Amino acid sequence: MLADRSFEESDRESDNAFEVRELGGIAESARVLRADNGVPVSLKALVDSGERPSVWSLDGRMAFVARPVDRIIPLGRTDVVRVRLASGRSIEIAGTAGLRTLDGWRRVRTLAVDDRIAIPRWIPETLQATELPDAEVILLAHMIGDGSCVKRQPIRYASIDEENLAAVTNAATHFGVTAVRDDYAAARVTTLRLPAPYHLTHGRRNPIAAWLDELGLFGLRSYEKFVPAAIFTLPTEQVALFLRHLWATDGSVRWDERGRQARIYYASTSLRLIEDVTVLLLRLGVHGRLKRVQKPGYRDCWHLVVDGGENQTTFLEDVGVHGARGRSAEAALAQLDTMTTNTNVDTVPREVWNRAQQLLPTRGMTHRQFQAAMGTKYCGSAMWKSSPSRLRLARAAEILDAADLAMLCLDDIFWDRITEITLLGEQVVFAASPDGSNGLVAQGIAVRTSL
Repeated sequence: MLADRSFEESDRESDNAFEVRELGGIAESARVLRADNGVPVSLKALVDSGERPSVWSLDGRMAFVARPVDRIIPLGRTDVVRVRLASGRSIEIAGTAGLRTLDGWRRVRTLAVDDRIAIPRWIPETLQATELPDAEVILLAHMIGDGSCVKRQPIRYASIDEENLAAVTNAATHFGVTAVRDDYAAARVTTLRLPAPYHLTHGRRNPIAAWLDELGLFGLRSYEKFVPAAIFTLPTEQVALFLRHLWATDGSVRWDERGRQARIYYASTSLRLIEDVTVLLLRLGVHGRLKRVQKPGYRDCWHLVVDGGENQTTFLEDVGVHGARGRSAEAALAQLDTMTTNTNVDTVPREVWNRAQQLLPTRGMTHRQFQAAMGTKYCGSAMWKSSPSRLRLARAAEILDAADLAMLCLDDIFWDRITEITLLGEQVVFAASPDGSNGLVAQGIAVRTSL
């Protein structure tokens, strides 16, 4: 647990709307999710730019809605902890800030390992969606995954998948570029060079190089890559197109016959890229889990894992994979369609049973009668010790005629579990107040900086 801490007010523009002692901040490295254009951005960047955009915010009905940020307050330096979740998400946050639990917002300093907090189940489409030509979406996905655009070197793309090579070749024509194919039989890979369609002189660049430079990607190594802002602004259909082609590069989809389950993940040495793809998947209602993979002598690798039968089915049906891996995806989907999915991942915290038990006397029911109505053999208090699936809770809500329980079956929340709380020392933190709301999404977690 963390000791409470008061702060000196460092932003006179707040007009004393908040008592600083009641504010909690998030670290300047944490990114909140804009609702206007869908781009994750740090509060510090918004302070520097002077922008006060709409952000995705969790309201009282546990739904994510767009709300404008009416003020952002720099709070200076204070003690910060890292809260890490079972999904691999983490946030660096002051102990006086709040995270959403089943029983309401609680200060971080009062939380402990195994407590469950709210993260988004999905993210709505950006308010100001802007389409790009499909060719640009496709080429960008492949260049992020398997492309090379190092300074003073030819722009290249490498793959062993003929369908991927064809997709890049076709997309390059959008820029007037004709791909040059180089086959390397010994390495069992084909490289496409993407030369400029004209003679390069001073001030005149390869159009693909200039385009990647505008997006901030030119010259980056694999561990530095990220998803540019233009992708976050896309309508949901084009987000799916981008993910479909990105997964064809460093993604994996296969059916594990021995384990009788699908294995779906995307791998990268760039944590920023993995976090960005996690946000994009939420646009399709797909929940991703981050896993760190270490190997001596190599950079850390990050896997974005899509697990859970229902979650995987959503991914395979609404995103899918381009090229040869797409056929593996179709085979995995066919297997999932024959199976009954396990519901023990997407559950509601077991504390919800406290509400159900409180309702029993008012409904004239005993515990035995309630469990019988649930279709469960009477097991005394054992029933109340496990977290119910949404389907099971919906049955309880129907039996008890409980609207508040029914709402928990339909909200926008996935209940994640805290696995680690680590004191990091002092950092610069910022507080933000979305107008008329109960919190905002920061690092993929529902956060409230004023309690």
